[in-house]
Amino acid sequence: MQEFFDHNEFEEQEAQRSAKEFENRLRNKEMYFIDLMKVDEIYHYYLSLGEIRKAKQLVRFAMQTHPTSGELYFKLARLEYELGKLDSAIAYMETALQYSPLTPEYVYFLSDLLARRERFPEALEQLQQLLLITDKPAEVYMQMGNVSQICGEIEGSQAYYEKALEIQADFEDALYELGFLLESDDRHDEAIKLYQDYLETYPYTHLAWYNMAVLYQKQGNFERAIDALDYAIVIREDFAQAYLNKGELLLDLGQTQKALQIFLEANSVREDDIPTLYHLAECYESLEMYHDAQRYYGYVAKLDPDYIDAWVGIAFCLERRERFLEAIHYYQKAYLLDEENADLCLSIAICEYKLGNRHSAYTFLEKAVSYAPSDPHIWHDWSELLFEHGNFTGAITYLEEGIKINPGLAELYYQCSAYCYEAGIRSKGEIYLENALLLDFDRHDFFFQIAPSLKGDKRIQMIIRQYQ
Repeated sequence: MQEFFDHNEFEEQEAQRSAKEFENRLRNKEMYFIDLMKVDEIYHYYLSLGEIRKAKQLVRFAMQTHPTSGELYFKLARLEYELGKLDSAIAYMETALQYSPLTPEYVYFLSDLLARRERFPEALEQLQQLLLITDKPAEVYMQMGNVSQICGEIEGSQAYYEKALEIQADFEDALYELGFLLESDDRHDEAIKLYQDYLETYPYTHLAWYNMAVLYQKQGNFERAIDALDYAIVIREDFAQAYLNKGELLLDLGQTQKALQIFLEANSVREDDIPTLYHLAECYESLEMYHDAQRYYGYVAKLDPDYIDAWVGIAFCLERRERFLEAIHYYQKAYLLDEENADLCLSIAICEYKLGNRHSAYTFLEKAVSYAPSDPHIWHDWSELLFEHGNFTGAITYLEEGIKINPGLAELYYQCSAYCYEAGIRSKGEIYLENALLLDFDRHDFFFQIAPSLKGDKRIQMIIRQYQ
């Protein structure tokens, strides 16, 4: 039996008891004094459960004994906002400010509501009044920037964020809002310069390094992005998102082994993080370490049973290890989550074919074609399977069917031509090769990828030169 509870669990149980007591008294139509601290406790408990109606009942009941409480009107305004009732939320906030004038939290929320109602001058007026008496002007200017951004006043928003930073140079929230604003406006160079200037004065701000890395990545400057992420990680060794981003960049650069090491570090910093576990599985799969890849895909599937790619990953690893029956089992798990996925149907069809289950194989193949008839991948993979199993006629016939449905896909012509040559049907091979060259000459290397032994064929080289 558990004898001790952590603090959060104890607080939750207390809130639950208080809520039940309130509900019983309300049901019995009792009038009693309720303390505002108790209201706050029950209010947040209801919000954690999504019980907006009960929260409103609580606040309205409390108003009977606290009719001039700005806090209660503020709570009611937040509930109305959650329900999408902006006008009534604004009315309640105006009342809250009558009883608690120029309370910063209330002014910020009212200005936000007014901005969402496109009442920009009124929103700014509220903030300007607060600016006259506040001892935290940088925060007010930042809210002015937020309000301006809601209203689409980009230049004004930028000016307010800059003013906030001018007053308080280390104001990170204003820095990030300004950086986000510039990034959203595709002014990446300006945003990078903003972070560079900030980091000259405050070099140990890990989030600034991270945000700058994101901007470098968007510019395609991966090396600088990695350098910036390294700084962020040095400053904060448990910065899991920085590890994750660095690993993803290394994957994009084709540096799978390095990416694997970074993802392992990320996993040690933040366990059970699905993106990290999935990337670990991807790395092991790319390195053809299928047993380890399957293990990490399994972790992902356990944490999120609806993660289709995790089930597909497990199945693919089993397929690569020629455990086709088990692969089908996991492909089927993914298929149950997305029954109109052409790639899944094709994968199941290929495994069934390799097991000798021809009827089931063609059933799933027909589904794949019906879902994505214009996907060259379906025609390519199945015909390749048939050809590899010595069914040359079947492979060519299947590609010809694909060409009828997709007469503009040059790669199908190239593949069909290569198979015709390999099968000794040169005249038909020439016809398909010429059609492919007419459709897309630049893809003619695809022909030699399928049939590398034909690179030295003089007749084929002559045909290709004719279409240059």
